Amino acid sequence: MRTIFLKLFFWFWLAMTFSGIVVFLIAFNMRIGPMHAQFERRYSVERARIVCEALALYGHTAAGIYEKYGELATRNFVHHGDPHGMRAYLFSIKGTSLSGPAPVHLQKAVQQLLTSGVSDIVFGKGVVAAAVLVKSPRGNLYVAAAEGVPPLPAPQVLLQGWPFPPDFWFRFCVTFVIGGLVCYGLAWHLTSPIRQLRAAAQRLGTGDLTTRVSIRSKGRGDEVTDLVRDFNRMAEQIEKLMLAQKQLVRDVSHELRSPLARLNVALGLARRTASPAATAPLDRIEQEAERLNEMIGELLTLSLLESDNARFEKESFDLSEVVADVVRDADFEAESRNRRVSFDATGALMMAGSREMVRRALENVVRNAVRYTAEGTSVEVTLEESSSHAVIRVRDYGPGVPEEVLQHIFRPFYRIAEARDRQSGGSGIGLAITERAVLLHSGEVQASNAPEGGLVVEFRLPLS
Repeated sequence: MRTIFLKLFFWFWLAMTFSGIVVFLIAFNMRIGPMHAQFERRYSVERARIVCEALALYGHTAAGIYEKYGELATRNFVHHGDPHGMRAYLFSIKGTSLSGPAPVHLQKAVQQLLTSGVSDIVFGKGVVAAAVLVKSPRGNLYVAAAEGVPPLPAPQVLLQGWPFPPDFWFRFCVTFVIGGLVCYGLAWHLTSPIRQLRAAAQRLGTGDLTTRVSIRSKGRGDEVTDLVRDFNRMAEQIEKLMLAQKQLVRDVSHELRSPLARLNVALGLARRTASPAATAPLDRIEQEAERLNEMIGELLTLSLLESDNARFEKESFDLSEVVADVVRDADFEAESRNRRVSFDATGALMMAGSREMVRRALENVVRNAVRYTAEGTSVEVTLEESSSHAVIRVRDYGPGVPEEVLQHIFRPFYRIAEARDRQSGGSGIGLAITERAVLLHSGEVQASNAPEGGLVVEFRLPLS
């Protein structure tokens, strides 16, 4: 779970489900306790009623046998006619056992009945001791007493499914689904500004300085809204600074053209009147003026490519011809440095765009490769087609570029080694022009170090 949305959704859902189960179990147990106690009381009363009715029926029969057939017949009936699960005895109204010796606790129950006139039923660990008054068929009073376990089983209907009621899992599933939907909506609502902010940050990182995050602040006064406002203010300030920087470079480049032109005029006049000893310094001045003029041209080109109004007329041309021309010129220049430039192409590849802009983008990379490749080696340029794109690779056999700075070499004025780049004549603008030109053609350019050493720059340009 890498996103805050999934974390919020999962933990909200888990907390809601767990809380619902706990609350339900607590409420259910608080309700089941009194219900269970009430059930036990009702069961005890019903149990006592059944025992008394069975004992009264038995006593009535035993008293009739006693009056008609005597004590011996009564004892015989006691031994063979007990109610199921109980041991019964018949007592006279004076408390004398008429059916043989009786246990002491039954005699106490009979005495308590005769004293208070209330039937005594004692439940203890499943054992019952009971005594009730009975009337014989002739109308005489006797006492019937019994001990044992009553035949009535304890019903389990009320506690079926304990500790959950029968429909608990259905209710749980319904609550789980509804809770999940609620948590999903809540998490989506809370993380919506963050997703918008992330998308805006990505667009801003790609160079879209007009990016802003639009969020409905009505009803939201939280930290996320404040963060969005701060981001918009930051983006606005960055846009102002970048526009000011571009405008400054553009203005300075234009302003430098005039004094540079006057410098060339003054240089021509100085050559007419200068002595032969001043020829070398004047040649040096002319060389530096040409380099300055070239740098100003690159600055103006870069400013044009970075401006919002950067446009070019599209034409259809053969990309392989453009690459071949660049390689031919670069190879001619490389021969004087004991280096070569080779080219391998698969055939004609047509694309739509600015021929000169593509040529300049490729030329900057190839000349840079010639400058840094080792003496006696060859810069390899290949062109091939891949998925409706033209892929151009420029590989040199130089020292390469440190991995940590590969992503920065297309930035304007970026130098890998300040002293080396100045000595070789690099201004740090050529690769920046290359990247802007490729992006304007909806392509991409990237650099990487070759496993055997050297730098590989790869272009991907859409074909028409």
